[in-house]
Amino acid sequence: LDKAEVLLRKVNWISGKQPKLPVEVLVKIRYRQKPAMARIYKIKNGGYKIIFRKSQRAVTPGQSAVFYRGDEVLGGGIIVK
Repeated sequence: LDKAEVLLRKVNWISGKQPKLPVEVLVKIRYRQKPAMARIYKIKNGGYKIIFRKSQRAVTPGQSAVFYRGDEVLGGGIIVK
């Protein structure tokens, strides 16, 4: 089951500040997964939406999504759907 976009809650930014959105980042949804290019958007309900360039397999609610810029961890959140 491939998904091109996911919704997140409980997003934390490592720096303590949200970057200017939308922002293009690398995203991992599993520990051993290769990072995938995506854009992060803020949505009206206070959550966030990730739209991947290429659909990702087996995206599951409850998993974490971690955002990277190169080797730097920007933050992460919990996948809702």
